[in-house]
Amino acid sequence: MSTRRPRPSIRATLALVTLALGTGVAGVRSLSAPLRADEASGTWTGELTLQGNYYWETSTRVMAPELDLRLRSPDGVDVGANYVVDAITSASIAAGVVEDVRFTEVRHQGTLSIGREFELGEAQLRAGAFGRVSYEPDYLATGLGLDLTLSLFHRATVVRGAIGYIHDDVGALFRGMNAGAIDPLGRMLSNRGRVGDLEGINASLSIQQLLTPNLWVSASYDLVATEGYLASPYRTVMVQGVIVPERHPDRRARHALSGRLAYFFTPTRTAVHLLYRSYLDDWDLAAIDPEVRLYQELGDAVTLRLRYRYYQQTRAFFFQPAERYLPSDPYVSIDPKMAAFSTHALGFRALVLLDFLADSPLAFLAGGSFDLSFDYLFQGSRFGDAIIAQSGLHVPF
Repeated sequence: MSTRRPRPSIRATLALVTLALGTGVAGVRSLSAPLRADEASGTWTGELTLQGNYYWETSTRVMAPELDLRLRSPDGVDVGANYVVDAITSASIAAGVVEDVRFTEVRHQGTLSIGREFELGEAQLRAGAFGRVSYEPDYLATGLGLDLTLSLFHRATVVRGAIGYIHDDVGALFRGMNAGAIDPLGRMLSNRGRVGDLEGINASLSIQQLLTPNLWVSASYDLVATEGYLASPYRTVMVQGVIVPERHPDRRARHALSGRLAYFFTPTRTAVHLLYRSYLDDWDLAAIDPEVRLYQELGDAVTLRLRYRYYQQTRAFFFQPAERYLPSDPYVSIDPKMAAFSTHALGFRALVLLDFLADSPLAFLAGGSFDLSFDYLFQGSRFGDAIIAQSGLHVPF
């Protein structure tokens, strides 16, 4: 792949869009020299991404390696496969612990997608579909979705719509020395079996608009409507001296509006992004989520990103201190996510292009990129503060 850089005005345009998508300089290069399959030879092209994700808070630690593969054919067909393994270590009662002991549970998730882009004169229309399965010992989630993306005016305007269906089977698996039988690994388990299921529909509509070579804006609306078992099979509430299972409403409709404004300062090669998201559901839970990001290119190989995010939400209509619940209350909960709280997040990310490896034994990585990010969350909820860290290697071929 050529590493020649486009003219400054075009570079500014591409940097603005790709920085808006969070890809930094690597995205600039891939747009200026896109991974298009060769129509003459029939050659397919692709991209491979390996990523490690880490999350830590007081009672929970998650390590999640991820593999993502994208292939593109000469006639515009793209195929994707994604696989994630979550190793969740927790001592939380909400995860099924019946004693003060940590355990590790593994979740597997696989996603397959396919799409094709059609030329419509000066416009392009991509139609796609995906299927997803997520499995863990006490939960099975499946989903299907369709999406359409219309690109206009040399891709300066992009309109996307998507719809999906989800179905989850919810189980309960209690862990601890007094929880039941011993599994082949010597752990004490008690499988309560299936306790419920839930179904849902999600839909989204978004528009992205490049207003000038240096100014980009986007807006989106998301709807998620679910019905079924929406509580936790593990949490219980002490109501007037009696322990009862957590009870939530069996329907929930969630609405979210979000937008982003991004500007690229060509002289300093700096991009500033302003993001805002508002949320409302029919459990009377509302939230605001403003964020600011600063991207800085250092030469042609390194991009740094700083971010600050603020999140604040109200409580669900049925949430209150456990001592205030009455036996006649239809809904009871101790879920911290249903309470009012706020969060401050500070984050850093560095992305490095690997072109400098072109003449080394690692030349197969040239044309790719490596990124590393770290975020610290100051959380005003019972979860306590948290750390999120990620690293990834992206290689086109």
